[in-house]
Amino acid sequence: MFSEFHSVLGALKYAETRGAAGVRVDFRSPLYLDPERGSNWWTYFFQHSVMNIEPGGGTGAAEVHLNRPVAKYGRHGGFCDLVNGTTPYLYPMTYGVSRSELHRLLTEHIQVHPDIQAEVQRRVAASFLPGAYVVGVHYRGTDATRRFAGALTDYRNDRIPYGGYADEVRLALEAAAPRAYQVLVATDEIECLEFMRREFGDRVLYLEDAPRVHADGLAIHFDPNLPVSNYQKGRSGLVDCLLLAATNYLVKGRSNVSDASLAFNPRLPYSFCVR
Repeated sequence: MFSEFHSVLGALKYAETRGAAGVRVDFRSPLYLDPERGSNWWTYFFQHSVMNIEPGGGTGAAEVHLNRPVAKYGRHGGFCDLVNGTTPYLYPMTYGVSRSELHRLLTEHIQVHPDIQAEVQRRVAASFLPGAYVVGVHYRGTDATRRFAGALTDYRNDRIPYGGYADEVRLALEAAAPRAYQVLVATDEIECLEFMRREFGDRVLYLEDAPRVHADGLAIHFDPNLPVSNYQKGRSGLVDCLLLAATNYLVKGRSNVSDASLAFNPRLPYSFCVR
């Protein structure tokens, strides 16, 4: 889902530089499609499927259409290439479009549905202690590795231990001491959440209703047997992304979910765990 999100940001940048009238998004991938909500899953989460670049939608200039795989994907992700730059495996340490510019594109053209924004605000108000230093942790397991094939792509080909993330959290907390702290954990792996709860106890926050799988299981968006809808899979990922953006510090690996958090909050400091 968030690779598609970055392809939209890249398309918006491309449209601006090429003088296009706007960007039209029509995403029909079955991974997030929920027929009761319409045929374009982008509109389940974001308000506009057409984002105008020129005032009034332009006067004859063509639109950029994101409606076919060939329009979205290239060597590393099509329009994502514009965002990630020439070394996508090192993004966001290296990049093609800066975080501040991504944030401008996002705020000018992409609006999260108000009910999702309201849910995030409620969760922050209910769970973040006043004055606490909140460190966000995003660990993406399952499909974030491609084993031997990872050597030929921008994916890593082995797992990063959970302890490496915990060590980065402790370093961030040392710098913020003596403030009270909390640790917000967003992960697709049951074992990672269990590990962080053992390490940080009742300081850990997490979405209790977010779908998770075991470390050796299918990725959430590829698993048709999970007792949640495709819409719920996408919504929980977006809520996690926005909650991470609301923290004081982010510990992340190679993932478009937490990359998007950095676009929503371009001043959020972070550690990038990479091998």
